[in-house]
Amino acid sequence: MTTIVVGYFNEINDLEAAKNSLLNEGLTSSDMAYYYLNPPGAHGLYKLGGDSFNDEGADEAGKTAATGAAVGGAAGLAVGSIGGPIGALAGAGAGAYIGALMGALRNLEDPDPEDATVEHPAEPPSGPLLAVRVLQPDQKTHFLDVFRTFGAVRVDLTTGQWEDGNWTDFDPRGQVLTLYRKDETVP
Repeated sequence: MTTIVVGYFNEINDLEAAKNSLLNEGLTSSDMAYYYLNPPGAHGLYKLGGDSFNDEGADEAGKTAATGAAVGGAAGLAVGSIGGPIGALAGAGAGAYIGALMGALRNLEDPDPEDATVEHPAEPPSGPLLAVRVLQPDQKTHFLDVFRTFGAVRVDLTTGQWEDGNWTDFDPRGQVLTLYRKDETVP
């Protein structure tokens, strides 16, 4: 496995500037790979759509959604029964919907990339990314500095298969160690 430092950028021009800086330092194009990453959930990797059944940070939301639906449905049934059978059905449906929504939202957490797995991803931001393979241990810090200098919004450290200038097993859902985030708004 190869150690890889990944910089995520908002602008392709920033990525190009970082890439050119690294090329001027002696890296070759076979040491780098660049991609455009679709927004989280838009990679079409899961049969029913999206990238997984649920994301990291949302794996408990289904349980509280079911509980919320049951409680909300019962409350809606009771209140709606004042309006007769049709009111009871409408109240139960509305209560179940609102209860499920509130239950699911109550148990959501911000995804932690370090806890992510392919089954429960914490996907990086969309946009251009530059991946650089690490050939010497001291390069990790240097690549981080170069990416930050040229406007990376996030920098991750990971491992993967690298062949002929390509990160062959790249998966945006993979586990990474986030080294840098520009601010709290960056996933």
